[in-house]
Amino acid sequence: MIKRILIISGWVVLVAGASVLLGFAKSKRNNTQCKSVDILITQKGSDLFITADEIRALITKDRGILEGKAMNSINLPEMEQMLKNNPFIINAQVYATLDGDIKIKVAQKNPIARIINRNEESYYVDSAGYFMPLTDNCTPRVLIINGLINESYATNFKNNAKKMESDTSVHSVLPSIYKIASYINHDAFWKAQVTQVYVDSAKDFILIPRVGGQHIILGDTTDLKQKFDKLFVLYKEGFNSNGKWNEYATINLKYKHQIICTKK
Repeated sequence: MIKRILIISGWVVLVAGASVLLGFAKSKRNNTQCKSVDILITQKGSDLFITADEIRALITKDRGILEGKAMNSINLPEMEQMLKNNPFIINAQVYATLDGDIKIKVAQKNPIARIINRNEESYYVDSAGYFMPLTDNCTPRVLIINGLINESYATNFKNNAKKMESDTSVHSVLPSIYKIASYINHDAFWKAQVTQVYVDSAKDFILIPRVGGQHIILGDTTDLKQKFDKLFVLYKEGFNSNGKWNEYATINLKYKHQIICTKK
């Protein structure tokens, strides 16, 4: 019984001590002025779509100059959400130290394809299916997808709220575009070989390869892996052995268990 009382008393002391420390930390933070704003951007590859200076400018426009302000007057969660709403940012973390430093960690989106719609409007789609506008900071070398695409970035996708794969419009090709772009991006061979995808009037997807002058008719995204597997077998056991890479005008993968090649 005495042992149990001692254990309970120990926990009470620990909780009380922690509460005192937390109260002290909060009090110190409330009485501290912001000394600095440190910004770290994580990215895949060398392309930088948004810079630290641009992030600082966004914060200044939205919140004013933070340095010198009382820490208890700075709403960090709102600042974090503001950054997450930026079309180039996939995630953001904002927190403060007891010494008055605000730390901002931003993860930028990773584009996998550039879409050019029928009105010549361009925008990117990232690896998670979100949209990105173009930027003057860089021009990434990604898959080009163009043709009879009606969807406009400017009117439909101004923030991070909508993903391509969740577009349920009856006539939208965006979910299929994302599916194809994701498949190609996740395979090193196809990422190197396929440079462009064209959407024709029948909503068939046509691949433009880097090697070989064919138009590869993929059709829709049904049995996507099987279609790419058939094409790989043709490359490996056909063209690679006979060297006839430029002999055919089209390669049709639309039909199950067969490949139809048309000569030039």
